[in-house]
Order: sequence, then structure tokens, then C-alpha cells
Amino acid sequence: MRFLGIVPKVSLFAVPYAVLAFCLNSKLSRPFIRFPSMGIALLTVGIALWLLCYFQVSRAYQKGELLTTGCYSRIRHPIYSIWGLLILPGFSLVIDGFMLGLPFVYWLAVVRFIGEEERALAERFGDEWKSYARKTPRFIPRI
Repeated sequence: MRFLGIVPKVSLFAVPYAVLAFCLNSKLSRPFIRFPSMGIALLTVGIALWLLCYFQVSRAYQKGELLTTGCYSRIRHPIYSIWGLLILPGFSLVIDGFMLGLPFVYWLAVVRFIGEEERALAERFGDEWKSYARKTPRFIPRI
């Protein structure tokens, strides 16, 4: 599996929905639910966390190592979680209207394709991945 994982496949669902939602929103005369300040806060936190995780996983990928520390010590897919729980909902709250459905479309696609990425990781890292996957949740950290 390449560095981008399932991102291209998820984008095949999320991007057309976002474009359609944006077009439908432009036809609306008034907003549905607007919380731009909450959206900006989610975006700010999400982008900062995403950058942190991205730099960590980039270094591990270049070395050919399975990353199980830092952001990846709590959940197996923190970047997908950050996008689905912070960045896309934040963006949706800023834009409003039909864009509010974007996080749901994103999660449907992620859940649909995540098995492919995990099978590729299991093939590449074998027992190290299996041990990590057994003790580390996919998307939401244990409390």
C-alpha cells in the first residue's frame, strides 16, 4: 500500500459530495445551522494535530517502520480520526447547509475501505502489526 493509504478511494466519495453540497448551498437563500466560530476552532485544533501525526508517520514510512508511538500509540488511524472528527466537521460548520453531511459521507467511505489498508499493513509488518492492532483501537482511544 502506498503512503496515502485509502485516501484516494475515500476522496472518490467525499470530494464529489463536497462539490455537490457546495453547489446546492449556493442555491440556498439562507443558512441552516451556522457555527463558524466553533468550526474554526475545530479546524485549528484538527490541522495542528494532523500536522503532528503527518510528520510522525512520514518519518516512520521513510524508514520502513510501523509507527506505534506518539499519536499512533493511542489509535491505529489518528489521521483519519482527525479528519473525520475535527477537520471535516469544522469545515462543515463554517460552510453550513448540505456540507453538514460531508463528515458522514467521509466516515462511510473510511469504514468501507479501512480493511484494505489494514490487510496491507498486516502483510507488510506481520506479527508486529497484529500485536499492535490487538491492543490499539482503530479510531477512538480508550478512556
